[in-house]
Amino acid sequence: MDKTKLEAILAYMADGVIFVNTDGKIEFVNERARTLLGTSEEIVGNDVSACHPESMYNIVSDTLNRFRSGSDEVVEMMLEANDRDMSVSVTGVRSDGEYLGVLLTIRDVTEMMEREQELTILAGQLKVAQEELSTPVVQIWDRVLALPLIGALDNKRAETVTEILLDRIVATQSEIVILDITGVHSVDTNVTNHLMKVVYASRLLGAECIITGICPDIAQTMIHLGVDLGELITRADMQEGLEYAVERLRGKK
Repeated sequence: MDKTKLEAILAYMADGVIFVNTDGKIEFVNERARTLLGTSEEIVGNDVSACHPESMYNIVSDTLNRFRSGSDEVVEMMLEANDRDMSVSVTGVRSDGEYLGVLLTIRDVTEMMEREQELTILAGQLKVAQEELSTPVVQIWDRVLALPLIGALDNKRAETVTEILLDRIVATQSEIVILDITGVHSVDTNVTNHLMKVVYASRLLGAECIITGICPDIAQTMIHLGVDLGELITRADMQEGLEYAVERLRGKK
């Protein structure tokens, strides 16, 4: 392929291309690179170091020296120009083992970075939504909240449960919380501690906790772990818990 055809191909590439010769001089710049970098003046023939801030002189020099010494690495870096984000790949060029110079490939990744940022935000929103769905606090009666727990209750989820529940207690001025653990299939020391923290935290805000859905196996486990069930208000299921809550509120009138 002759030089004219090769230069035409490079000129029409979607990525910017810059070639730096063995002396560290810029030998070729395609039009796309000029557009991406916003370079109007002629830079062919300039020392590549002169095209960078003084603070990067040592970095540029060290990179060129590594390629001259035979390094076949590909150096990836990010560059901001004209309010756009650029991905720059730098690699040494050789022919039959002879070092010819350094090739820089520049790609505009602004839109990709924006999409990644949007996806990160959406992922965070989705995570919050999932946490809220996994800990639904429902107002089922005036001043009565229900919190049905399903699945495992680890440290992180317990913190989320407590935070959401306390916020809802304050927002609704609720006086009773029905904590239903029918969907919690096993209880160990950590789960028990988490449950008790939820109960105590609710009490500090003036809300009484009723625990419903304790199956015989879980009851035995809680007794074995030393939980004093006498200080807890328990009912068989959510319906009985609601009946207790309604009677309790009526008794306060």
